[in-house]
Amino acid sequence: MFRTKNAAAILAGALLGSLLPIAAQAAPAPTITLKVLGAFGSGCPKGTTDAQPTADNTAFSLAYSAFRVSGNDYKNCKVSVRVAVPQGWTYAVTSVVNRVTPNLDGQSSAKLQMNAWFTGSPWNASADNSISGPNTDLWTTTSSAATLVYAPCNQSFDLNVNNTLRVNGNASSSAELIDTDTKASTIFNLSWKQC
Repeated sequence: MFRTKNAAAILAGALLGSLLPIAAQAAPAPTITLKVLGAFGSGCPKGTTDAQPTADNTAFSLAYSAFRVSGNDYKNCKVSVRVAVPQGWTYAVTSVVNRVTPNLDGQSSAKLQMNAWFTGSPWNASADNSISGPNTDLWTTTSSAATLVYAPCNQSFDLNVNNTLRVNGNASSSAELIDTDTKASTIFNLSWKQC
């Protein structure tokens, strides 16, 4: 349902809002409510995972403040987030963007695997991407929807995201599943419509 592609490196100082597409909307997007239900794994110790909507509610993001991997190691995190919207509205996820800050020497590489799905919904997304060093540029991956799957109206769903980040090579190399400037790790871009 989703196809994966590598995105070009983005200027480090860019703001999160400028990275998200602006969808043509008949009315302003409604307010989305997010609650982290649980986060489990070495990439997300207790209290290091957060979910926030953008100011215009056209997207929301997960942020991991401790998801950093050094050479010849990996970390994983599975997080569940309750996604609730006002009565009379529904949404579809148009794309999922992962943002990694690497610090790789010429003998090292990094690999990111992501799976995301809503409990009780046919929607899912995945990514499996790698980069080689030397590389210190912001690394983004984008999974775009081939067809939009809108959530049933007037229901809340739990979003599950499972990320695994690996670094192969020298112990001095590392990768962090977060854009250190915008503090966003995984971004879910949304399309809204009224029921």
